[in-house]
Parts: sequence; structure tokens; C-alpha cells
Amino acid sequence: MPPGFPVLIVACAAPVVDVPTQLWQVSPAKPGGKSRAVVLIPGLYIYPLRPTRATRPERRDWQEPNSELVKLLAKDADVFAFSCAQTASVDDVAQSPGLRDAVAQLRKAGYKELVLLGHSAGGVIARLFVERNPDAGVTKVIAVAAPFAGSELASFKLGYPKVQAPLVQSLSPQARMEASRVNTHALGKDVEFACVVCKLKLVDTDGLVLIRSQWPEDLQRLGVPAVLASVSHFFAMQDADTAKTIAELAREKLTRWSPEEVATARKMLFGEPATRPDKMK
Repeated sequence: MPPGFPVLIVACAAPVVDVPTQLWQVSPAKPGGKSRAVVLIPGLYIYPLRPTRATRPERRDWQEPNSELVKLLAKDADVFAFSCAQTASVDDVAQSPGLRDAVAQLRKAGYKELVLLGHSAGGVIARLFVERNPDAGVTKVIAVAAPFAGSELASFKLGYPKVQAPLVQSLSPQARMEASRVNTHALGKDVEFACVVCKLKLVDTDGLVLIRSQWPEDLQRLGVPAVLASVSHFFAMQDADTAKTIAELAREKLTRWSPEEVATARKMLFGEPATRPDKMK
């Protein structure tokens, strides 16, 4: 790997929408010789007053070297931050040459483990990427508060600049349902996967995304484990307890749950009878 990240990668191959992307090495500043790389992928961030900022990649506070999450991950991994312009749908970002080339570059660097850690829309992008690129070499995905089944707030066509409409609208329940209907790519069993489900007290949401969307039935049927975090959507990546949970998931071997384990988790999260996923209608 050449020293001195960042590397700017711009998607340009038709028919994929051009998506400016960037990859930074966050911690350590240069390759640290570790066998694991963790790539942090942020979600949607609305720019109502400065829409031009949505047209270029930007890092979030939790992607910086001094964040609690990065410091914990960096104990046994090299940490990278990925970002993209917020002007394309999650589906287009997942198919972008930018993300594919970033992953390929890290694999070429010799990392034996490659973890995609996505928050919110970033978790959706990470899942779509591994489904559509099973040979890319990603070994694990951790999705935090990801709206896999969409968020109703994304259905409203107000509150965000026009340039961000493709990204916002791709996160509506209708858009995610249609994307799921036409998706012919299955999540491989060889990819370790975990959902960090964020939830506020006394409600079935983290303030933005329903918990059923964060751990949808299709992932339940695949035995993808879910870990509960009592934190809001907006502070999940800054919360110290959640950072510890995420770092543990990144470090440990993740195995798919049995139908009985999924049923037990459904009862805990949704307050329903412990119905096995293979018995769900």
C-alpha cells in the first residue's frame, strides 16, 4: 500500500452514476502491519443550507482518529474512512467503482480480514456491496442502525436539497422494497454479518429507523445475529458503550444464529412470541 492516503477514486463507468469517493487511512497514519482492516462507511447527512457540500466526500467526527470508536478499533486493526458524495442512491454507491476499487486496494495490501462497518445508509451500502461483489474479499459486515427496510421519513420530499434527493429517496420503504424485489444477489454464508439494532426506551425505534427495519425478516431467516444498543440513531457512533460493542463485534468471530436463537431475539426485541424464522409467514 502506498503511504500517504487519501486516495481519490471517481466512478465513471456507465451505466453506473458517477459518484466521487475518497478513502483515508485514519489510524495509524501509515500502514500499521495489522492483519485486519476496518472501513468506516457513514450514512446520510442532510445539508439544507450548504447543498454544495453534499457533492464531495466528507468525513464524520466518528471517523476521526480521536473518536472513541476509532481508538478502540485501532487496538487490533488498521482503520480507514470511506466517504462519497451524497448525490446518488445507496444502490449506485454500492455499485460504484470507487468503493470496489477501495476494497480491492486494501485486499492488495495484504489484509487477511476486511471489515465494512456502516452506520445507517452506510450499513445498507455495505450489505449491497458484499451481495453484489462476493469475490471482493470482504470478510465481515457490521451494520449499525441500518434502514434495510427503509425509513418512513425518507418518503417525505421536504427538508433536504434537491441534489440529495436520489440518496434520501432510495432509503424510503417503497424504494427498499422494490430493490429487494429485483435483487438477485444473495448474502453469502461465508460473510460474517451482524446488525447493531439501536433503540430508545419504550418505543420500537431509534428516533429515525424502526428496529424491524434494522433487523429485517430476510436477515433473520439467514441467521444474522442482532445486538441491541440503547442509543439514538444520531448518537450511535459517538456513544462509548456502543463503540465497545462494535469493537467487540469487529474483533470476534461471528457465527450465524440457529432458528431458536433468532426466535429468542425476536421475543426480546419485538415483544412477540418466540417464533422461529423458518415458521414465519
